[in-house]
Amino acid sequence: MTVRVIDKHGVRKLVEKLQQEAKVVAPHRREGRDQWSFQEVTDPDLICLEYTTSCLPPKEFAFPPRETLLRYQREPEFAAEAVIQSEPIILFGVHPCDIYALESLDIAYCADHGDPNWIARRQQMRLVGVDCIPDEWCFCAAMGTATVDSGYDLFLNNLGDGSYLVEVGTEAGEEMLEGIELREASAEEIAHVKKRLTQRVKQERKINDETRNLPLHFSGKAQSEVWEKHAERCYSCGTCVLVCPTCYCFDVVDEVALTLKEGTRERIWDGCMLESFAEVASGENFREERAQRLRHRHFRKYAYLFTKYGRPFCCGCGRCVRQCLVHIDPVAIINDLIAESKGGVSRGA
Repeated sequence: MTVRVIDKHGVRKLVEKLQQEAKVVAPHRREGRDQWSFQEVTDPDLICLEYTTSCLPPKEFAFPPRETLLRYQREPEFAAEAVIQSEPIILFGVHPCDIYALESLDIAYCADHGDPNWIARRQQMRLVGVDCIPDEWCFCAAMGTATVDSGYDLFLNNLGDGSYLVEVGTEAGEEMLEGIELREASAEEIAHVKKRLTQRVKQERKINDETRNLPLHFSGKAQSEVWEKHAERCYSCGTCVLVCPTCYCFDVVDEVALTLKEGTRERIWDGCMLESFAEVASGENFREERAQRLRHRHFRKYAYLFTKYGRPFCCGCGRCVRQCLVHIDPVAIINDLIAESKGGVSRGA
């Protein structure tokens, strides 16, 4: 099969073509900062495909931080209607780790009872992936997410001169390239992509065992001293869960109009590291202590959901430790548990 290359002018034409078909969202540099966020494309020249990671994951376009689930009225008689807001959208420039995360949420939201809001948005979503070179916080290689072979329509591999080697993942991806000038890749360009892949998987932050064994290292560790050790620095700000690409917990609240005649039911992001998350109506809080919340978060990522779905619910993007005020590190926590399992002392991440 011919391996094709798209140059920087072709990338611009591709974006312009896609803008005629759907809302296009891509990474943009935040003004004056080495930070990036996914925003709707108004000018293709403002897209930044060479970025480390976005502050918020692109899951926000399938699972918004706040969304209306239903509208209701109380007078003249009670009536309610479900609200599902979706539109054609193309996520352009998504890293492998975030592609893996979206696939993980597909499993979580569809495995038992399909979530109609999530499904509606994902059915209208197309995705163009792009490779990257991880920074010091990334541990995608340890999670097996430095590369993906599904979950995208197109995937762009950076050739370093504004050109990209293009992988087609779906028929929709092939249609996206119609009318775009491409050429055959040279042997040198293919070698360059392989070299970047080697760079991508050579990461300093490693887990000291095979990923598949993680649930075993969490078994029987509910009372481990590891949780207190790492939780003593935690501010319970919840940043780690709110920037996580695979967290999908939410709260549901009613917003009633001042007239008391109508209202909406809203779904908003929530997270297990927030102090009020496990509090019930009686005032009892089932995870009142920071160590309990930290333990639950990591058990959920690397044991509970891993066991249920056969894959870790962590993509190794590093957002949690990168954005944490005190850099509480899941790799260090996991390696401490592994060392404890082996009766030794962890040498760190």
